[in-house]
Amino acid sequence: MKRIGLLLFAVLFLISPCFAREGQDSGIRFSDLFGEVSVRPNAEDDDAYEFAELDMPLYVNDRIRTKEESGAILSMADMSTFVVKPESIVVLNTTSGKENKIELLAGNIWVNVKKMVSDGTMEVEMSQAVAGIKGTNITCSTRSGEDRIQVLRGHAEVLIKESKETVEVQEGEELIVKSGGKTEKVEIDVQNEQKKWEEQTSRMGELIQLNEIPEILKGILDAETSEFARINGAFGKLIALVSVDEAAAVEIKRDAERFVGVIMEDNLILSSIRKKVEVALQTPDITAADRVLLANHMKNIAAVMARQQGFQTEIAKILRYQFKLTAIIEDIVDPLATDGTLASAAQLVEDISGTIEQLRTELTQVTSEVDSVRAVLSSNANGQSQDWFKESISVCADALADLDALTQKVTDLLNENPTSLELQALLKSLSDQRNSIGVTIKSLTVVEVSSDVITEMSQLDDVLSDRMIALQNEIAFYQTITESDIRLNTAAMERRLVASAKIIDGYARVRRYYSNAQRLYNNTMRAAASSKYKTAEQEEVENTWQNISDRFQQLGSIANELQSNISDLESQLSTFLK
Repeated sequence: MKRIGLLLFAVLFLISPCFAREGQDSGIRFSDLFGEVSVRPNAEDDDAYEFAELDMPLYVNDRIRTKEESGAILSMADMSTFVVKPESIVVLNTTSGKENKIELLAGNIWVNVKKMVSDGTMEVEMSQAVAGIKGTNITCSTRSGEDRIQVLRGHAEVLIKESKETVEVQEGEELIVKSGGKTEKVEIDVQNEQKKWEEQTSRMGELIQLNEIPEILKGILDAETSEFARINGAFGKLIALVSVDEAAAVEIKRDAERFVGVIMEDNLILSSIRKKVEVALQTPDITAADRVLLANHMKNIAAVMARQQGFQTEIAKILRYQFKLTAIIEDIVDPLATDGTLASAAQLVEDISGTIEQLRTELTQVTSEVDSVRAVLSSNANGQSQDWFKESISVCADALADLDALTQKVTDLLNENPTSLELQALLKSLSDQRNSIGVTIKSLTVVEVSSDVITEMSQLDDVLSDRMIALQNEIAFYQTITESDIRLNTAAMERRLVASAKIIDGYARVRRYYSNAQRLYNNTMRAAASSKYKTAEQEEVENTWQNISDRFQQLGSIANELQSNISDLESQLSTFLK
């Protein structure tokens, strides 16, 4: 019998499907899923598909399938992002590293390459073509033997499988590759094409919870600030040179293009977060504290977006800048040379344009953090913490010190080149910035609310709440003793008089605590009246006072009635005590 059981187990084991996914980790992960998305090893058949989960590892040669009204967002270790539309199939052919390849078997994908290691590659292979991309935002589609590659930002090199020909596709172009290697290139409206992907790309950041927002915003701002500083620093060094190697010029512009991709994708995340906060603000019966917190989130989101706008403006300058390339300059013949030898640009004329551009870059760096402060102020800084105002004043003070040093540099250079209109304009910009920052510092000055005041207001709120509940209970008990009860029962008269005494005492206590809270509130807000903005601490005191005031008003007509009849109650109590 035992042998039969073992044999049956072996047979069942052999005929049962066993598709445990395993292999080399691709380094790619799901960052969002919706609808029916499934994964299987590419070597297995469709019975091996299993439902995709956010935290599941994805292996090399995994096949990912999206059904109708379904989709996925894939994130790679190098920060590249793939958005997979419904009814698509992709295969992860290689690991996320120096050489990356994803195979698109069917459907549509949106690709944003934000960062890549030196000499790294990213390829999307389709039925007729292979799209090679670096720091580029493209879309790829394949269906019925026809591939389409659209470049929404940057450029792509497309290898035609049939002819082995390589076709360069620029921003705003679509390459159509048909069976047999036939190609057609058409112009596209980038904005319209991006809108077609809004439903999918808007899901970026959708899984972020409200309590995660401060950390996410800090992460985005820190990462973008660090990367911008790196690119801007490298750009500053290049423009200070008389001539630049072509490879260095190409690399800095490629880095700038990738950074545009970083900003674009981060902006999608910020937009998603903002929508979530806006929905939360419309929630019925939202507490005052939650409303303040959410409003603070909105201000911080606006500040980060404003900082992004500043980055984009400066990156646009880098992308437009025309470097003097070494190869070109070496080919210039010095007209002043009697022997007709080649001369460098430095021998022709002293060119200070690179130095001026570098000084402008330094000015941008000096004021970048101040611009972030100004962005918050312009979106209404009410509700920021006292520490934020202190830190912002410190940022502005540091900027003023840096502006002084930069002003000295410009002044010295202007003394050497007194006719330079660019230096004169830059000096005026520095002066304007100093005046503007001085005004900003003045507006950031707020009256500090001590933690003792906040604690005392909170304690008064708690005590007053307890006292009012007790008073309302005493009033309710008092009202249960009717006039007919008193006429029929002397004990009822005594109970009513005792209840009256408790009400008088309770009401006096409530009024006393209310008056203390009102006095503390008035003193605090009177001191802060001269400040342009309300700090989070001031708003907390204000909200606590509003709660206290609302609770006291809840007594309403009962409180007024008690006030008008308090003399009668005291008279009854005096008669009873005699």
